[in-house]
Amino acid sequence: MRRYPVARCAAVAAMATLALAACGPTSTSGSGAASGKGHGTIGVSFDLLNAVRTSEKSAIQKAAASAGYKVVFDVADQDAQKQASQIQDLIQTRRVDALIVIAQDGKQIASSISLAKARHVPFVTIDRAVADEQDISFQITGDPKADGELAADEFIAAARTKPLKVLELVGALTDQNAIGRRDGFGDTLKGNPKVTVVSQVPTNWDPSQALDGTSNALQKNPGINAVFVPSDFLLPSVQSALTTAKRLAPVGDPQHVFLVTIDGDQNGCKAIRDKTLDADIATRVDQFGKEAVTSITTALAGKDVVPRTVRSAGVTLDQANRAATESRVWGCGG
Repeated sequence: MRRYPVARCAAVAAMATLALAACGPTSTSGSGAASGKGHGTIGVSFDLLNAVRTSEKSAIQKAAASAGYKVVFDVADQDAQKQASQIQDLIQTRRVDALIVIAQDGKQIASSISLAKARHVPFVTIDRAVADEQDISFQITGDPKADGELAADEFIAAARTKPLKVLELVGALTDQNAIGRRDGFGDTLKGNPKVTVVSQVPTNWDPSQALDGTSNALQKNPGINAVFVPSDFLLPSVQSALTTAKRLAPVGDPQHVFLVTIDGDQNGCKAIRDKTLDADIATRVDQFGKEAVTSITTALAGKDVVPRTVRSAGVTLDQANRAATESRVWGCGG
């Protein structure tokens, strides 16, 4: 992280402020914060841009503007190598003062973290955990395993009425969110005789794969009466497959397929309101931007951010608690 040493200027206490201004920071990287022009510039690198990311981007921009930072934004289009090149450009060419990153690949991002450390540029990660947490300045994510557990709890509760045969979709296995949600869901269901996962479909966070995989599973296993979707991003694909199979029915209809998702985006909120979705475990992405910008201010002041990693548990939005909970879910306009 960046340090701002002050030379041993000979000054009396009354002149301390002038002495600090005269000595100034010695960092050779960055722009505004290093040169004394406002708070400087934050470089933001996202893996992709969808409904969740758009909300996270807006939260960062709002918090940065409030704190006096400029923001430059790049999106890697789900290409880890492209993201590495973009981050290198942000550090070496655009000379940003700090970085906020959502890594496309939690392991491959290590080289970018090392470059930022060498250039004394605070590196903050949000939403998706990275493998190398030692050299980051701060990280805030959801708690994917806990979110998977909350989703499983919904299936267990529903299975008290009738046994469930579940189609489980799985996200990209380079993403700790996908792995954690899968593991939390599976571990919680272990040993439960009334909830059986009869098909597991890998999606790599690709809506086309989710559509094809769901369609094929419904054809091969007509007894499927429940679906776990690990991200609202894939919900339209699942609903499309259910519609084609003439299986999309509202909650309460005898033909209804029990459906639970994670994220709390606009897709999930609309489906909750339309009563085609039973529950959505809403992540608190609305908190990530503010906490990230606050941590940058701390890091640029030469201080350690404590705690360095934070996990924010999700909120369950379902048909029963919708009226009381909807306002807390970012995708519902809360």
